[in-house]
Amino acid sequence: MPRITPGRSCLECQRRKIKCNRAAPCGYCVKTRIRCVYPPGRPGIVPTNGDGDRSVISRIEAIEKRLVGFERGLEGIRRLIEDGRSDGVRFDEPVSVSLHPSPVVMSFLWQTYLETVDPVLKIFHVPTVQRQITGVMRGKSVDGRMECLVFAIYYSAVVSLSAKGCLDELEEERSVLLKRYRTGFENALSKVDLADMTVLQAFVLYLICGRRDEHGPDVSARLKTAIDAAFKINLHHEASRVSPFEVEMRRRLWWHIYILDVRTAEDTGSEPSILESSFDTLLPLNIDDGSLHHDMGEPVGRVGKTEMLFTLARFKVSSFARQVVFSDQFCRDNGYMVLSPGQKCNSIDEFRQQMEDGYLRHCDKKIPFDFITVAATRLILVKLKLTVTKQRTSQNSLSQGNFQKVCVEVLQHARKLRLYEKGQRWLWLFQTYVEWDALGYLLIDLCAFQNEAAWSVADEVYQYWKNHDIRDQRWGQIEELYSQADGFRGLRLDNSAGVSPSSHDNFDPSESMGEAPASGTACEWSVGMFERYFQVLDTQTTWL
Repeated sequence: MPRITPGRSCLECQRRKIKCNRAAPCGYCVKTRIRCVYPPGRPGIVPTNGDGDRSVISRIEAIEKRLVGFERGLEGIRRLIEDGRSDGVRFDEPVSVSLHPSPVVMSFLWQTYLETVDPVLKIFHVPTVQRQITGVMRGKSVDGRMECLVFAIYYSAVVSLSAKGCLDELEEERSVLLKRYRTGFENALSKVDLADMTVLQAFVLYLICGRRDEHGPDVSARLKTAIDAAFKINLHHEASRVSPFEVEMRRRLWWHIYILDVRTAEDTGSEPSILESSFDTLLPLNIDDGSLHHDMGEPVGRVGKTEMLFTLARFKVSSFARQVVFSDQFCRDNGYMVLSPGQKCNSIDEFRQQMEDGYLRHCDKKIPFDFITVAATRLILVKLKLTVTKQRTSQNSLSQGNFQKVCVEVLQHARKLRLYEKGQRWLWLFQTYVEWDALGYLLIDLCAFQNEAAWSVADEVYQYWKNHDIRDQRWGQIEELYSQADGFRGLRLDNSAGVSPSSHDNFDPSESMGEAPASGTACEWSVGMFERYFQVLDTQTTWL
């Protein structure tokens, strides 16, 4: 009869958040035919049940002896390398062992990856990678491909943690950990061929997470390398001579490269480099990792919620966004319809309904990750509408009423997502974006058009970011706009109350705002005002 392990659930049951019977192996892992692995016990905690005590203590002592031997072995390797250097003999040196974490830290980083990275970036087949990671934790030797993979996982896990989380859990500065694992990954990558499935998976994970690291890789410069490698191994075409399992992994990887191409174009104010006509790779199936294995037959996608739902929603939104946020010429080059801003807004509304019916209706917002899936998707779609709504029309003007409404929606959706405490662990994926554009444009709008409900939203968001450390050089422009909008609001309130100005005596609206229309003008206003404050934004509105 399988023995019962004390305390904690196995890693797979923890990842899936299901009850574990704590057998060795547990019932779920036996049923799904995957390796059952338990996390290492916490230091200093020993069960107190007679023979069980002695058994556990014996195992701990055996592990300690193995670790001591492991450390001695590492020291011997270090001495050999140093001797080789002193004798002038050239060694093919592995990545420095000092860059790898201890088995306990490795286990923590892997568990962090499972809980905070894998749910939002389904690049790997977790049961397969878990077997490989377990081997590494047990001291099994690894090749260069696997070394790339583990360093990408270490790096992504740290990216997903806050500075406080790194200090509390790992007792090191986040910046130190990021630099260590960046270095380890880059060293490992330099020794392998990128045109390899495992290496390319690791590289794409590294680039995606690097967008959330201020000292991370130059994603825009290195994305082309990833795309070239993907074409070299034919990820852009549906594979016919590989197993169904490999087909699914190839699809996942290709579509992560595809959306990284879109995100990078957005970040740099350029356009995606992958043309629609250049690939025929289908979307991955809506299927859980547990339903995939190497010897499987042809899988069938599910209708409803799976581990892939969030990722598939991102793929669909990115594919749609290409049709509405980039230039008319880009649309022509890709065979998309060239739409007017009004047609694009209608198209966004129709697409949102498709997402609600096909994906979001399967989510239960009482479940934290489901809440994040729904809230993030809706936020992205309203950001798309902001991008489209602010585009210049043929009359060189913008509709004040609709534009103000969209800005308010963006700020409300973003605030709702950001303040949801139970979903904080997954918000690292969205942290490169602050709603400077929506807030800046709304403040400009409020200088010309009084709306207390809109002002309440703008003021709430401003006060939040005022006390927050995620700010950049554009914050000074936001502060100026806030001051001006507040000044105009004060004047209007004084006038409506029949009070002569007092606290606003030194406020000169004509001097500070220039082209801003005074109260009582028509409900449209000059795009020239946007140009004056365009430094509030990057070159393009960021929608994720």
